[in-house]
Amino acid sequence: MNTNAVAAQSARTIAEAAGFTFDEAKAIAELGCDLAAAGRLEEARVLFEGLVEMNPQDAAARAALGTVYQRQGRLQEAVAEYSAAIELDATQPVALANRGELRLKQNDRRGVEDLVAAIKADPSGITLASRRAKALIGVLAQSAAANDAL
Repeated sequence: MNTNAVAAQSARTIAEAAGFTFDEAKAIAELGCDLAAAGRLEEARVLFEGLVEMNPQDAAARAALGTVYQRQGRLQEAVAEYSAAIELDATQPVALANRGELRLKQNDRRGVEDLVAAIKADPSGITLASRRAKALIGVLAQSAAANDAL
């Protein structure tokens, strides 16, 4: 998870929706990211579900919640959160890359579209998600070339 991006987006939208100060909302989002990074997924889930409950329009919080769900093996819920995040912000690279990866694992070719969109949303590769999407597209291209050579 990109802690800064999630924290900044969550802070703005939550502060507006729930009357939190920017610093309070940012602290909640940062704590959620830190907990997830430390493997404390259940605690991170509770925080991000709270953020989403307070402001369902927060695409970054939805993408972060989807990431936590994915890491917990709750794949349908993860895809639902990623899809909600993308509906709110079609350039949300974390949601696009993660949903793309999950779709590919389910043999859903729309996963490629998601990965390409993640790369376009972050062409400089600032987020780990877009770098992972680029790597996955590269592997798919190599695999396709190898199959064509056979």
